[in-house]
Amino acid sequence: MNQAERPPAERGETPRLSIVTTAFRSEDCIQEFLRRALAAASAIDERVELIVVDDGSPDRSAEIVRDAVDGDKRIVLVQLSRNFGHHKALIAGLEVSRGDIIFVIDSDLEEEPENIKAMHDLMKAENTDVVLSIQKMRKGGRIERLTGRLFYWIFSKLSEVNLPRNVSTMQLMTRRYLKSFLLFRDRNPVFVPLGLLTGYKRSLHEFEKGSRKQTTYSFRRRLSLLMLAVTSFTARPLFLVFWFSTILSLSGFLFGAFVIVRALFGPVQDGWTSIIAAIVFFSSVNAFFTGVLGLYIKLILDEVKDRPRSIVQEIYRR
Repeated sequence: MNQAERPPAERGETPRLSIVTTAFRSEDCIQEFLRRALAAASAIDERVELIVVDDGSPDRSAEIVRDAVDGDKRIVLVQLSRNFGHHKALIAGLEVSRGDIIFVIDSDLEEEPENIKAMHDLMKAENTDVVLSIQKMRKGGRIERLTGRLFYWIFSKLSEVNLPRNVSTMQLMTRRYLKSFLLFRDRNPVFVPLGLLTGYKRSLHEFEKGSRKQTTYSFRRRLSLLMLAVTSFTARPLFLVFWFSTILSLSGFLFGAFVIVRALFGPVQDGWTSIIAAIVFFSSVNAFFTGVLGLYIKLILDEVKDRPRSIVQEIYRR
């Protein structure tokens, strides 16, 4: 076979379409994902690369992907030195990608790789730089749906970023959009809101999300993501703290004035319980506000340390 007859990947040509995903406890589904993702992408363009970021997975996910790389030059394994988190791992994969169009998707097959065709058609039809994916109806158990709704409600009330309801991490983007997105150097990035801050014309693609496996986002991880998202994209909680403390201070001043006036014109009943209750209430409020301020101080500390978002241990290509 001469050079011209070889597949684009074998000829070493720069890919036009990149797929970026992460692997964490994915050994049960990663092989099927690789097969389906490459088949779906090849229907759009022959020059494809599939980048899998191993986010310090404790199972055999990295070994399975490494074996797949040996058999297909289109697959690339980016192995991080430890677990840095889903969003940091995605960005590490995006920094390695070379395609003109980049498709971001999770490897758990809840988001079907075949969505790339409809999203690509929508991008061309509406001439947009990014296509976001929206779940038609949120999947999962009662607790998962409840925490999901709670996340979007709190985020929409507190954040200055208009986050579409039930938005997913699956999205299709152009190279120029990605270059602008990577200009953000947040040490604790939240993927979708950061993309909304990037701007550019966008389209929305609705899809059905499956529930093939137990989610790795526990309630604790969801709560941590919510706190990080809110404190990273708005200072509104600080303004709420200011106004609430102002109202409490004014109420305390008026109550104190009332007690003084009452004491001047009549007897005042002693009340040890009411005093203790007031002390406990205001101490609790003070502790809450101190905690909110502490979240922002923690983010400032992370930024001034200027540590890397993630550490790439190895990029394995055939």
